[in-house]
Amino acid sequence: MPQTPSGATLVPTELETKTFSVSALLDAIRKGRVRIPHFQRGFRWNDEDRRLLFDSLQSGFPIGTLLLARGEAPAAHIMLGGFAATVPQTPDALWVVDGQQRLVTLAMALLEDHSGAYRPLFFDLEANRFVTGPRRRSAPPYWVPTHVLSSSAVLNKWLRETAISAELSDRADAIASRLREYAVPAYLIPYDGQNDQLLQEIFARVNQRGRALEKHEVFQALHSSVMGGKGPIDRVRDELVQLGFGELDGSQIEKAAIAVAGGDPRKPLQDQVNGKPVAELLERTSKSLALTVEFLSGDAGVPHVSWLPYAGVIPALARFLSIHPSPHPRNRELLVRWFWRGTLTREHRTDNYIDLPKWRAIDQDEHGSVQRLLKLLSPVTEEDLPSALQPLVGGRSARRSTEYISLASLEPKVLAGEALGQDVPLASLIDHQLGFFEVEPIPGSDRTIASILLHPTDIPLDPFLLTGLAEPLLASHGLDEPSLRAWAAGDTQAFISLRSAQLLSHLRRFLTDAAGLHTRDQDRQPLDAYFAEEGA
Repeated sequence: MPQTPSGATLVPTELETKTFSVSALLDAIRKGRVRIPHFQRGFRWNDEDRRLLFDSLQSGFPIGTLLLARGEAPAAHIMLGGFAATVPQTPDALWVVDGQQRLVTLAMALLEDHSGAYRPLFFDLEANRFVTGPRRRSAPPYWVPTHVLSSSAVLNKWLRETAISAELSDRADAIASRLREYAVPAYLIPYDGQNDQLLQEIFARVNQRGRALEKHEVFQALHSSVMGGKGPIDRVRDELVQLGFGELDGSQIEKAAIAVAGGDPRKPLQDQVNGKPVAELLERTSKSLALTVEFLSGDAGVPHVSWLPYAGVIPALARFLSIHPSPHPRNRELLVRWFWRGTLTREHRTDNYIDLPKWRAIDQDEHGSVQRLLKLLSPVTEEDLPSALQPLVGGRSARRSTEYISLASLEPKVLAGEALGQDVPLASLIDHQLGFFEVEPIPGSDRTIASILLHPTDIPLDPFLLTGLAEPLLASHGLDEPSLRAWAAGDTQAFISLRSAQLLSHLRRFLTDAAGLHTRDQDRQPLDAYFAEEGA
């Protein structure tokens, strides 16, 4: 008999081999059969990893074998990517041992029109390939959102509304069928709660790829999931990590729950539940925080929670989105103004006495809630905009985060290597604390963001080679021909001076636009609101 490294004898188990179509996997996810263990390693793929999975599905390439432990699972609130649901107890759940990244990617792209902090995926019908799309700009009419491809009815409706050519319609039908029918191989391990030692050994061996998990980590992952070993706030945090926005603090989640419940920010959650079902409240909070993450990354332009200037926006947004999960596009635009104006005036800092009026301003009246939030803020003018880049000294600050976000708004691209022209995976680099490329600073001078390119450090950058790149690629890092020439000539002082001027100008434009400082609409509410008033 085989033995574990500790000398324990392993009793062989029956491994069942099976194939699942992508459509069957999606159905199992919807019904709550697929469960992701709550261990610390969350979703790790970046946007290009996600795109390549779908490219493999299109090409018919193998995507690897899933390893699933089949056994009982309790009723629970689950989240896979942007898909969230409260699901019943099931006797034949499929606990994911190996394949988490692939399954979360499928759920994120095919089940919901929500991608968290990740870029949405589309199928470009003209180019006949999968692409990552823009967050804040409209996609071309011949780009099909991937969630549309998962359902024949939804796809047919989309094709009727889009009115594209018959040739492109046929191509859309073909790729949708190919995706839904793609067969994914899987190993199924029986799990009855008794063969812990065997599973522990299998998990340890499977997880030798990449950064291997310790045996106790792997087993505890499954064990704690089935037995409910984590607290509700920890479970919410684990769910939200899948969205690619980083890990929220437990205190942020607790405060968001208080806001969603309409409680008092000055008191802890435990003192305010009064026997109410905490699990139900945390499920609502998880859903609203997922929408909050999507708003912060997709609308406000914040790529990662660690770059959030002020955390005080999280509970207010969670409350608003728990009541109004699909706000009017105009109100989303006004909330972006609210976000950035409050950042400039420092009124989004965490402060119980500032939070309370914000939370009370939010009620069932969507348009009125947004207008009241805007009116709570102090006026903002051009005088509140930065007049110089801030030195990179000391710890994290709201101002530094704002400057980094303005750099991210340029949508930086990879400037060299095989990934040339692809989006820099900002959130992934931040999550892994890999840092960004930095031009050698001038001795004796203060460092600013002018010496930093939001670019992977493991891809060398040679200014001589960059001079031949297309202007849009260079502009994605705030580079132009004069600054690049200075860098290539070794004149760091001139490079920093030229890029400082360019980045400061961009920072001021970014904040002016985001805060709506030059708009003449006086924060007008949606026209729908006026029609509603007339009809009342």
